[in-house]
Amino acid sequence: MSARVEQRLREILRERREGRHTSHAPVPDTIAEARRRDADTSLRAVADTLGGDVLEGDGGVAIVVERFYPADHQHGLLRIGDVPGCAMATAPELSLLGGVPEPIDRAPRALLFVDLETTGLAGGAGTYAFLVGCAFFEPHGFRIRQYFLPGYQHERRLLAEVEALVRGSAALVSYNGKSFDVPVLETRYQFNRLAPPFDGVSHVDMLHPARRFWRGVGASPGAWPETDSCRLSVLERTLFGVRRIGDVPGHEIPGRYFDFMRSGDASPLEPVLEHNRLDLISLAALTARAVRLLAGAPASSTSARESLGAGRLLERGARLDAAKDCYRDAAERARYERGPDAAWTRADALRALAVRCRRDGRHDQAAEAWEAIAVDRRTPAGIRREALEALAIHFEHRARDLDQARRFAQLSLVERGGTHTLEHGRHRLARLDKKLGRVPAPDGTGALWLD
Repeated sequence: MSARVEQRLREILRERREGRHTSHAPVPDTIAEARRRDADTSLRAVADTLGGDVLEGDGGVAIVVERFYPADHQHGLLRIGDVPGCAMATAPELSLLGGVPEPIDRAPRALLFVDLETTGLAGGAGTYAFLVGCAFFEPHGFRIRQYFLPGYQHERRLLAEVEALVRGSAALVSYNGKSFDVPVLETRYQFNRLAPPFDGVSHVDMLHPARRFWRGVGASPGAWPETDSCRLSVLERTLFGVRRIGDVPGHEIPGRYFDFMRSGDASPLEPVLEHNRLDLISLAALTARAVRLLAGAPASSTSARESLGAGRLLERGARLDAAKDCYRDAAERARYERGPDAAWTRADALRALAVRCRRDGRHDQAAEAWEAIAVDRRTPAGIRREALEALAIHFEHRARDLDQARRFAQLSLVERGGTHTLEHGRHRLARLDKKLGRVPAPDGTGALWLD
């Protein structure tokens, strides 16, 4: 409240005490009450600017902004109605994504998609979540509720609203939420002497499955995929054709909130809320795509990387036959794909297949996979060396073909490796030479026949 308004209130109170106040208009009893009414007016103005409502209750005030996206809403090339939203909570493949110990059968509760906008990106005690975006599927569309913090003194109210949604959900779904979003919220609950509501709640962090399926999918030509990020904005553009127009960069978001706290003008925050809404829709679409991929893999895969990622997750879920099918599919697809990722994906898929077959006792099939790695000139040196060593072991101890074992042992020494690997290879070669009745050559890489 400005100094002029405060001075006028003092004059009105003085006139009232002296009996000179003749106006019949209501007069504030105290300056504190006038300030409260002025604050209420400001909060309603902020809510109107953001298109939301004011929630009052114990612990302060929160502003909630709610949007509903019907089944015919288009998110890029994706239609909301094509996402099996309500069915995802009970899909058995959801547990394969991690964070869910077993398939959820507690229908009709829905998955709760969560994304925060905070005052900083590093986390820690001084980081506030000024916007908590929560979303869930309904029978006819997708509903988003965003809880906005108009002032630090109102944080308890915001946290209470979020707690109610978390406790009523089947599981949380986030993007890097296990490392950032949930720890930030837990810290804020603890600072307000409230028990965090996340204990016992399953949590699927889609960042980790996304890295398995789509890391490097939006890489620029010539870029090495291991150096590319797996940002949600990149995946939504590549997988769903989403083009954001006028989107606010993430690093600008904290500054916009601080400007609002100084000026009270909420209009620069409207793009921040839209940014948060788009993130939530993309997160839900990405989760649905991953569930569908696992349900139909490898036939549902569109790339070698997807088949490889599905195989890894299926193997972790003890679906071993399906996992091996995915590894074979990934190796075959990678033969016809281009780019630096193709050679790595093929080699990694064949390696995973060989290890799985070896654990299942199918040593001949494992040897076939190792040989496919060894003869492919595009195979990275580290995986090729591992394949050659595995073949040397196979022919020495299982196939009982010492000549073949020696050939692969000698080839493994050609590949670059550390001192320990080199010494281990020389020891194996010397043992094989002894079994074959040969004298090791002075350089340790060959042998002479004994008379």
